[in-house]
Amino acid sequence: MSKGKKQVLTLVGLCVLVAAAIVLYFLVPQGEDEKTGEQESTSETVRVFQVEKDNITAISVSREGEESISLHKEEAGWKLENLPEAPVDQEAVESMFQALSPVTATKELAGDGGSKQEYGLEKPQMTVKITTSDGKSHEIYFGDTVPVGGGNYGMTAESDKIYTFADTLYSSLDVEKNSLISKEEIAEISADYLTKISVKNKSKTTFLAEIVSDDKKVDAYTNWVITKPYKKPLAGSSTNDWATLQSFYTTVSFDALVEYQCTEKKKYGLEQPAAEIQVGYFDLKDGYGIPEEEDSDSVSTVGKSTNKANVVPKKYQDPKGYTLYVGKKDENGDYYVSLKGSEHVYTLSADKTENMMGADAYTYMDHSVYSTLATDIKGYEVTIGHSGKKITVTHDSEKGEDGKEKNIWTLNGKTVPADKEDTFLTPYSKAFLLEFTSAAKDSVKPESKDPVLTAVYHEEGRDVTVRYLPYDGTNFYRVDKDGMDYFLVDKMSVDAVIQAFESLSDLDLQEKK
Repeated sequence: MSKGKKQVLTLVGLCVLVAAAIVLYFLVPQGEDEKTGEQESTSETVRVFQVEKDNITAISVSREGEESISLHKEEAGWKLENLPEAPVDQEAVESMFQALSPVTATKELAGDGGSKQEYGLEKPQMTVKITTSDGKSHEIYFGDTVPVGGGNYGMTAESDKIYTFADTLYSSLDVEKNSLISKEEIAEISADYLTKISVKNKSKTTFLAEIVSDDKKVDAYTNWVITKPYKKPLAGSSTNDWATLQSFYTTVSFDALVEYQCTEKKKYGLEQPAAEIQVGYFDLKDGYGIPEEEDSDSVSTVGKSTNKANVVPKKYQDPKGYTLYVGKKDENGDYYVSLKGSEHVYTLSADKTENMMGADAYTYMDHSVYSTLATDIKGYEVTIGHSGKKITVTHDSEKGEDGKEKNIWTLNGKTVPADKEDTFLTPYSKAFLLEFTSAAKDSVKPESKDPVLTAVYHEEGRDVTVRYLPYDGTNFYRVDKDGMDYFLVDKMSVDAVIQAFESLSDLDLQEKK
């Protein structure tokens, strides 16, 4: 290549570099701020002033067009100036001071910093005044949001310097008055001391469960009885479902205080509540200790209630409870709620509220048709409908030569030997596994009202009668348990139980001696 050509290429290259530099100059931002005429300090953190939080005696927060918040410190703690009787959440106030020791800025804008109007500081979005125990005061003004990097432009009363404050400072001081007032609390309740759950929707009781005495319980293993909305009581479930239900009412905390000392609850739908929830429980009085329960490996303890209402004498029970009213939904879909006897309105999440309002008897009842173990009753009688065959079983127990309890069974007056016990118990086990599958419809008219199977179980102090009745002739039988006949059971499963009981006649047994 000739020397002339090399010079031409060199000139072309220089021109390209110059052009690229000009383009970069105009396209690349000259700093993070979009304001013109600014020169920023190179410091990453600028110390503005120092306030020791323990020395703060008063603080006020004012926003354009909103009610100001003023707090002052007394010996008993922080108080709101315009609501001195309101219980102030001391931790919430203290959290406002987390970014004050010291107050720092991310940048200090040097020079005159332009006009206050340019940064939204002629009419600040928020003004915070802090007074300390030495009589000094500090004011911070917050203006527009910083377009790049976040935070707010701001300044203090001490100088004309304009800063960019991090969002943490602004957000720690940007509080609502209601967030500083302590919310009412519903004591956390032990499920063992729960005694009542009542739910009304639009003034109609849709669910009522109560602890009853032993002579009124429906299931041998639980004193929880569901008495509404059905006319005949149902047993509360002995599964984890019942524990889940109880948890809806034993641990309740409000989300936010909407209005303190509300005088017009109508606007929240609380003058005529959509729902009313009552919960009863008790605390132990001084001087009583719950006896320790004996450990037992017996399978008969499975599913038994741990509730102490029928264990603790009434004189040692201190009755407690709460009533919660549920109103309308707010714009976020949460519910306005208020406690009976309270003037304050709160929000409670939709999930929590709807779980409490939506308690359903069928969902939380014991779905077992009869769930008492054969070894926990004195005996039973079974009558098979189509054949009229009757089976009578008695149960007793005695100590064997090894000192352990052993069961003594008779079937229609004949002793059941130990080697045939499993076969003998198979029909009862099949009946034990029967469960309600759905609710019956009165519109279904069965061809017959005669039971296909009747079982009478002899418990200590009472009998329980279960009748299996025709229903649709194809899929289900209707169950009548001591007059409670609201539910269905799978027909094929009941037919298998009938067949199993009929097969007991094949057992070769000896007459009882």
